[in-house]
Amino acid sequence: MKLAKFIRTSSFKLSALYLGLFLCSFVAIGVSVYFLTIHSLEFQLKNSVETEAKRLEAEYAVGGMDELLEEIAEDEHAALDSYGVMGQQGDFLAGSLKHFQAKAGWQKLAVGSGPLFYVFVIALPNQHWLAVGHSGEAIQKTGTAVIEAFLSGILLVLVLGVGGGFYLSHAFLRKIQAITSATEAIISGDLQHRLPVADNRDELDHLAVLLNQMLDKIGALLDNVQQVSNDIAHDLRTPISRLQFRLEDALKKPLTASQYQEHIASARAETETILATFSALLRIAQIETGTRRSGFQPVNLSKIVLSVTDALSPVAEEQGKTIHAEITPDLTLAGDKELLTQLIFNLLDNAIVHTPADTRIDINLHLSGHQLELVVADNGPGIAAAYRPKVLQRFYRLEQSRTTPGNGLGLSIAAAIVELHDGKLDLLDNSPGLKLVLVFTPYNRH
Repeated sequence: MKLAKFIRTSSFKLSALYLGLFLCSFVAIGVSVYFLTIHSLEFQLKNSVETEAKRLEAEYAVGGMDELLEEIAEDEHAALDSYGVMGQQGDFLAGSLKHFQAKAGWQKLAVGSGPLFYVFVIALPNQHWLAVGHSGEAIQKTGTAVIEAFLSGILLVLVLGVGGGFYLSHAFLRKIQAITSATEAIISGDLQHRLPVADNRDELDHLAVLLNQMLDKIGALLDNVQQVSNDIAHDLRTPISRLQFRLEDALKKPLTASQYQEHIASARAETETILATFSALLRIAQIETGTRRSGFQPVNLSKIVLSVTDALSPVAEEQGKTIHAEITPDLTLAGDKELLTQLIFNLLDNAIVHTPADTRIDINLHLSGHQLELVVADNGPGIAAAYRPKVLQRFYRLEQSRTTPGNGLGLSIAAAIVELHDGKLDLLDNSPGLKLVLVFTPYNRH
């Protein structure tokens, strides 16, 4: 990779920013340590010098100038401190410390090319001045050592930072390249290909997981579209063929007016069947887009179940079947009232149409823990476990159901409505018969 291209990468910029911030932090810490160290050493030195000056001032107060000069002469050979006494005329009476100013307090003196002296001056009676000083060489050496240590540390930080930056950039670009290659493969037509996901699961891996889930969803939708296309071609071929045959038969044969009316009525019935199938497909597509979710309102599911049950009970009785309902009142959820009504209707209608006479159909709505549970069960022939997932697919019909009216889309619509409402639909064995269990989250007013 060319240097200019590498410098423009986000990885390099982030690494450079990180290195710059780290260096600034390191320098700030170094400056703080340097000044704290110098301040601490100066404090200790000044405390020691000031204590010594106070002692000599006390000696002067007791024994006068002669006692002070004698004490300085003795101490200057044994102590590390330097001393000086200035007379009234600015002449130096004792000690090696000279050139200090006749001014009380702290002073810093430069003695030749050597280190600075920290000098504490005390005013004595009769316009005499006492000075006690100590070399700052140790402080200067310590400060120099601190600076050298941090300069060495900066070099180490630069080496590690640059090396780490190149390593991070290489690792980042390698992962980006892997994602790019996988994306190019998908664009080229390999829809089963997925983005690589590492075990450490960093932010890019989490993004790759989400994109893979999106690709899985898109793949499922494409498979569904293909399956629907095949199912439409298969299931609508028969009614369209019958319609074509009857129309051709009506054209070829001389028919009476009543016979023409019979053919037209038959063709109209076939047309209505085809239109109903397409209407159901469009209904499923509309539900699966989720556009109806934006209009969700609190819906009293108990009233819907009761209303649909009352409407279909006479239909069931005409066929020698009974519907028994146990409905807990005032159970609500956030949803679409029209779709939920169609859901209950499809489930009950399916149970009525595909069961023999003397069948008992039970519908139960209640709270199960923190969930709404709707159960529709019958004691009919049921559905074998291997076929239960298939009956939720579009156009799928069991062999025993092919003689009954319908297009195999009732349960598909029901499944789509349940999914739109974030519910769960299970088909279970009722021993005998079939039990459909629907679970929803109840509406929370708070």
